[in-house]
Amino acid sequence: MQNSLNDRQKLQQSIALYENAIVQNPNSPSAYHDLGKALQQNGQIAAAVACHQKAILLQPNFTAAYFPLMYAPLPKDSPLIDGLVALYREVIEILPNFSLAYINLAVALSKQGKIQESIALFQTAVRLQTVASRPELSQVEWNLRRSREPDFIIIGSPRCGTTSLYKYITSHPQILPAANKEICFFSEHFNKGLAWYQAHFPPSIDAHHFLTGEATPTYLTHPLAASRLHGCLPKVKLIVILRNPVERALSHYQMLVRRGTESRTFEKAIDAELQLLAGTTETSLADKNYWKDCHYIYKSLYAWNLKQWMNLFPREQFLILQSEEFYANPAATLSQVFNFLDLPDYQLRDYKQYNGGNYQPANDVVCQRLREYFQQHNQELAEYVQRQFIW
Repeated sequence: MQNSLNDRQKLQQSIALYENAIVQNPNSPSAYHDLGKALQQNGQIAAAVACHQKAILLQPNFTAAYFPLMYAPLPKDSPLIDGLVALYREVIEILPNFSLAYINLAVALSKQGKIQESIALFQTAVRLQTVASRPELSQVEWNLRRSREPDFIIIGSPRCGTTSLYKYITSHPQILPAANKEICFFSEHFNKGLAWYQAHFPPSIDAHHFLTGEATPTYLTHPLAASRLHGCLPKVKLIVILRNPVERALSHYQMLVRRGTESRTFEKAIDAELQLLAGTTETSLADKNYWKDCHYIYKSLYAWNLKQWMNLFPREQFLILQSEEFYANPAATLSQVFNFLDLPDYQLRDYKQYNGGNYQPANDVVCQRLREYFQQHNQELAEYVQRQFIW
């Protein structure tokens, strides 16, 4: 309880500091962005959205301010979305080649059900960002009617390094990224239709052989994603990256705290999830919507969730990686990935970490409870995929 109180006090102090920074420099986009992040963590979503909007108005190409708006927990009928749509249209008038504005506008219109307009915007964004990273393709004719689907998908798990892995993979000269790394089509947006999904990927380009793919780490644990994906893409290659389940759970908790969607202490959140999962079997797990309410433990039950996928897809379509090995030697992990994708090896000059987060270690008692809880599940995972994990 005392730690929770201290955290709230620190957050309020941070908000006050950022507000003062704006008073001192009212034209600083980074000050508004920092305040927006703190307000979102405090659960003040509307105020946070306003701050990020202000940052963009001050500097339309301030990329950091777009991502919180893209993932802001706004319902589809929120009037705030109308304001975002107007903002992105204004940015496009100012910066017609700024792909991120097209992506954010497409996401906002998708929430409003304006699917055809969002499809055209995603297609424009893909072309812009592809030409920006591959200038040699600027003169190539793109036939948007020749839609394509991904060659590979990173399906999980959350907080296991998927963002960095996807960034590194799409740095390969024969791979083009999707408009968004995390499309969530087979989990959250399946009702938008396959054409909406295909619009996120570059079309086939004559005389050029490129692969493309996406990374939605929540696919692994979504109860319908495996069957939906198999029905649409039965031959796609699937990449899974798994992290020590205790560390993954804590990292996921800290991410939701930063987003302002988790206000409980880690202990209380774990207690609540353990109660929900008490007595659960693989059969009963499939009958309930644990994926909606259980973010920390359930999403670390790797064996249970992998089985639903491997019952549909042959094992040779899977590449299973370990986060700790990836962090320690990203070049070696990338070599495995490119071999799996039948591409020549390619190494980066720098392996920058993406979407990381600093957090204080959890209470030792809570961590020990989790270690004991996961012990059997980790053993089941090792036996099921026939490899040992260093956890």
